[in-house]
Amino acid sequence: KKEKKKKKKKETKDKDGEKKEEEGAKGDEPKDGEKEKPEEMQPLAPETIRVTATRVETDLMKTPVAVSAFDQDTLDREGVHDVRDIAQMVPNMDIATANGQTTPIISLRGVRSTNTTELGDPSVGVHLDGVYSPRMQGILGLMFDNERVEVSRGPQGTLFGRNSTVGSINIISAKPKLDAFDSTLSVQYGNYNHQELQGMINVPVTETFGLRLSGRYYERDSYIDGYWDPNQYDQRFISDTIGNPASIAPGSFEECTSPECYTRTQHSNWWIDQANGGSDVRELVAADDDDFYMNAEEWAYRLSSLWQPSDQLSLNVSFQHFRSDSAGGLDLINCDKLEGRPVYEFDDEGNNLGAVGTNDCGNMFPADDTYQAVVNVPGKFYLDIMYLRTQLTWDIKDNLRLVYLGGLEDQDRESTQDMEQSLNAWDQVMTFLPGTGSRSWSSEIQFQSYGNNKLNWIAGVNYFHEKTETFGFFDNTIDEKALWDQPDRATDAGALFAQGTYSFTDQWHLTLGLRYSDETKEDKGGVTYLCNVANGCAPEVDRDVIDAGLTGFSREDLNDLPEEYWEKKWRYPEVSPNDNKGSWSHTDWRIGLDYELENALFYSYLATGFKAGGIGDVFEETNPRTGDRIVARTDYEPEEVLTFELGYKQRLLGDKLNLSANYFYTDYDDMQYASVGAIAFTERFQPLQDENGDPILDPFGNPIFGWVTAPIIAFFTQNVPGAEIQGLEIEYDWRPWAGGRIHGYVSWLDTEITDDWITKWNYDPVSYFGLSFEDSIDPENEALETNLKGNELAVSPEYSVRMTLEHAFFPSGQDLVIVPWVTAFWEDDSYLTIWNVEKHTDDMDFVIRNSDIRYTDDKRDSWYMLHAGVRLFSGDWSAEIYGYNLTNEVVQYWGAAAEQVAKGSFSVPRTYGVRIGWEF
Repeated sequence: KKEKKKKKKKETKDKDGEKKEEEGAKGDEPKDGEKEKPEEMQPLAPETIRVTATRVETDLMKTPVAVSAFDQDTLDREGVHDVRDIAQMVPNMDIATANGQTTPIISLRGVRSTNTTELGDPSVGVHLDGVYSPRMQGILGLMFDNERVEVSRGPQGTLFGRNSTVGSINIISAKPKLDAFDSTLSVQYGNYNHQELQGMINVPVTETFGLRLSGRYYERDSYIDGYWDPNQYDQRFISDTIGNPASIAPGSFEECTSPECYTRTQHSNWWIDQANGGSDVRELVAADDDDFYMNAEEWAYRLSSLWQPSDQLSLNVSFQHFRSDSAGGLDLINCDKLEGRPVYEFDDEGNNLGAVGTNDCGNMFPADDTYQAVVNVPGKFYLDIMYLRTQLTWDIKDNLRLVYLGGLEDQDRESTQDMEQSLNAWDQVMTFLPGTGSRSWSSEIQFQSYGNNKLNWIAGVNYFHEKTETFGFFDNTIDEKALWDQPDRATDAGALFAQGTYSFTDQWHLTLGLRYSDETKEDKGGVTYLCNVANGCAPEVDRDVIDAGLTGFSREDLNDLPEEYWEKKWRYPEVSPNDNKGSWSHTDWRIGLDYELENALFYSYLATGFKAGGIGDVFEETNPRTGDRIVARTDYEPEEVLTFELGYKQRLLGDKLNLSANYFYTDYDDMQYASVGAIAFTERFQPLQDENGDPILDPFGNPIFGWVTAPIIAFFTQNVPGAEIQGLEIEYDWRPWAGGRIHGYVSWLDTEITDDWITKWNYDPVSYFGLSFEDSIDPENEALETNLKGNELAVSPEYSVRMTLEHAFFPSGQDLVIVPWVTAFWEDDSYLTIWNVEKHTDDMDFVIRNSDIRYTDDKRDSWYMLHAGVRLFSGDWSAEIYGYNLTNEVVQYWGAAAEQVAKGSFSVPRTYGVRIGWEF
């Protein structure tokens, strides 16, 4: 369609009326006596793609970097709504979602960042029009009306700078065109009530000034079955939603087989009156799909201007606004993995008498299905982001160009998430309140040489500033609560860089690059507010009753409180200041040697990458029993990387095949890994628990309180001492016959932690070791000490394959093109976490039988997906029928285990629909 449109425009401008051959469109010459094929039936060479992976525009096949590029048409066909949807399109790439803050987790070549808080930095830098975007949520709304998206693999430190240790993503928006008015409109409808509208209008105001306005609206119902649970302890958030659900008939609870009878909360919590035949057990209430977790409702628009008074000067300014207002994400249970897990019977002496049943999703949820959730807290995810981007290009004189890149980004967000989902009695909710967000700006000045010079170079200076604000709380209903107020966490980063390529001959090129970076992070005025039973801030606690050895917890009193009760700072009697500061500097370098032929490029390089360390959180609190002051810090060191890469790119078979291949070897030092764990100890006055972690009850059925040693829990970052990574990536784009195209990739990846890493086991230790919660998070518990040397890095499948096959039909005598396509993706097995559970069955004292490890471990089996569609083009309109994940594969992308189940984020089930578009 693009080739026909270009041809039509050229014919209109051609004064003598003769058709002109499109550059790069090469067809087979007709044989003697054979009728020449129509132009549209000639097999075209793959389109020449221009990329900016080296900060200057180059031919993709002549660029000495492993880079994949996709235009907007490709992104639309692949159903890309945000950056998470490109994961299968790039070799050795994985993108998951950490649902706690709806944060994309981008992994390239086995490396990712697991710190999803405002303290964390990614390992894959994301740029919009060349300007760094610091918060991963900031890339959720950028995939519309783009010129292309480039994914560069390998260290990009010298040119792209901070947090690009294993690669970078550059989203390049479409710029206004000055030669013609243009506009488009497309609508889409699919299952789960998917509704989408996109539009664009391009207006050349004058010969030197143009405007482009584009926008997108998207909504979709939830694709999971949701239930409100009136049996959980805290009903404040859903009492008005569910009304007064029916009680399950007394005496019939154990015999109940309907979906309303199968949650752990209904079966085991002390406030349910089991002695009265289950008369207080109430039925679950089905939630509405349109406003439940995993739904979508968002819009975005972009206004871009281009001023180009001469061939030597241009100024592009764009403003974009994105808004998401939905129920957010939720960690789901991996029911496929849990299916068939046996329940064993033991005699009085503890001997195993064998399996007597199963304990899978069907025994604790309404259905044996991953796509369901039972909650007592409605989800909320509000994200509002405004972007401003400026690019000035000025050819000062022959062979010297000045480029200025500037950007502002303003992000506000709010969220609420149910954390435990009826899996235990300890209701937990995570909330981020208004006042949470970030503000950042970046300025970069570049001087570039251009033209066919012996020496081509680029040099520049960059400065970046970000300030984040966090205001939110974690509420463990029957235990400790914490509210965070971090009004000023700031990062200031500056850099000087230069890179040049010298051509010894027309074939041999040497590249040298250098970047000096300096970065400071500071937390000013940050405070954590603490509330627990011991400091008396919980209003539902009656101190006289507690002192008598009983508890005054009243479910009725709690549910009379307003929803916003724990949002007030003055309710928290204990304060932990969090002021902190850290600075780091580093010099990155790059050495490359390339050999170029007419249709081939052989390249090699040795390059470094750097990600600054972190200040972490500071925890200060007083032991409520002894009065001792406890101070714990969670700072961590920078990570550094060295990569060697050999690459090859060539146009083959008469320019009908583009082939790229590369081998890389990477050595990592102090890779940053974030997780939840204990950093110090205090004491708490809290409900006592038995060996199974259940509350110990008094004669009246209420939990008994007492002083216990308790950990100070934090989400903090450790440094993995050393790891090695190597791999091979092959990409191809082949036009083997008239109208046909086959493209995709094959990749191989090998990762290993190569240095001793002595750490504390943190993969569902309660279930795996049969410990109490306190013992499971004791950093001094020798039973949990392990060495992860020899483990693979997370989401690092050894092999992955992707292939897309499409063929264009041109029905005779009709202005119509029909293009059916199918995409197949396959990925080898891998581990979802760094723990590699099955490798430690011999060196760890797991109480779980070895044969049962597979039901909850972090192993992800090999998996595949199929996507397909049919596209039709005729004149200025197009239509497409599409289907993604046609075989309805359930694939876990992120998570770990808790409460004896594997849980996390998952693939979207089968989706299908239709798109219709017009060009005006």
